Amino acid sequence: MKAFFSLVIIAFFSVAVQAQQLTADELLQRSQQFHDPMGRWNDSRIALVIHMEVPGRPTRPSKVVLDNKANEFSLEMVQNGNFITQHLDARDSATFTLNFIEPDSVMTDSLNLNLDRVKRWRDYYGYLYGLPMKLSDPGTIISPEVTDTQFAGQPVKAIKVTYDASVGSDIWYIYFHPETYAMVGYRFYHDEAANDGEYIVLSGMEIHKGIRIPKDRTWYMNADDKLLGTDYLKSFKVTY
Repeated sequence: MKAFFSLVIIAFFSVAVQAQQLTADELLQRSQQFHDPMGRWNDSRIALVIHMEVPGRPTRPSKVVLDNKANEFSLEMVQNGNFITQHLDARDSATFTLNFIEPDSVMTDSLNLNLDRVKRWRDYYGYLYGLPMKLSDPGTIISPEVTDTQFAGQPVKAIKVTYDASVGSDIWYIYFHPETYAMVGYRFYHDEAANDGEYIVLSGMEIHKGIRIPKDRTWYMNADDKLLGTDYLKSFKVTY
């Protein structure tokens, strides 16, 4: 009997040590396996309908299409009573419509419709809705340590992410559920010492054709926890 309990204790502590020794790369792989077990993200066309709610402003509905295989992006939104579409093709050529017609240069300038802006939209949606899969992109630097900490009132495992200078200068922390490895939130700083930047709490989960992405994202300021807004995912489809 003593030998049996000794084996149980040894097995228990072996599991505990293995869990403590989980590297950042291993944690990331497990999270990617949870969110995209078939590795489809980079070859899929993703269609999202998102309602953004910001305190004191009307809800802004948007439809986003991330065609990762064809390397194309489109964004449709209603803004200030106007229906605006923005499209970026694989050659980084942008086209726009305003209320179903091509706007003239005066309108594109007044609405800030330009190539740089639609590229930023593509990078914004492609990155945030592509996490944690996007953390395998070239130029991503994953610090090797895994930290056990608290985020949004729950225990989590965290990794630190930085980027090559050619990619970006922000510092990111990505938070994962300690048992399922689902991503539960993230935080970024432009200057960590100044405690600037924001953190995003994820809630709910949508799944289609094997890909799981967080449903809703609520944004707060790092400095004072001020609520900035929430992106509500109303529809998520993987069309191929």
